[in-house]
Amino acid sequence: MNKIDVELKIKPLSINQCFQGRRYKTRNYDDYIKEFLILLPKRTQIKGEIGIKMMFWLQNSKRCDLDNLCKPILDILVKKGYIQDDRMVQEIYLKKVKSEIDNISIQIYQLNQNYGISKIHRSRAVSVQTKR
Repeated sequence: MNKIDVELKIKPLSINQCFQGRRYKTRNYDDYIKEFLILLPKRTQIKGEIGIKMMFWLQNSKRCDLDNLCKPILDILVKKGYIQDDRMVQEIYLKKVKSEIDNISIQIYQLNQNYGISKIHRSRAVSVQTKR
């Protein structure tokens, strides 16, 4: 079973900042996608049903809804090839913490379908820094 761990020193972007109206991505979101894709190291795709843990360290943790931080990152993980489709995500754990530095930690793991619980066999961790 596979697992991916990544930690990015980047300020999370809320889904509210990603689109104008209902259909058009904002320039801010396009820039965010480009930076995120550059920061994410190449990894083997985790297939099948998966779980994801995301922790957001934020300078101002009260200014955004936690669930709004998650969707843009799921879309980017699909675009990078870490996961097949965000419809394969069966469980999500989200947490935000007040911090002096904006940072995101992501763990993706394959779910053990036989027992209905998460089981992780291997671990690979990566830390990435940005100028933001």
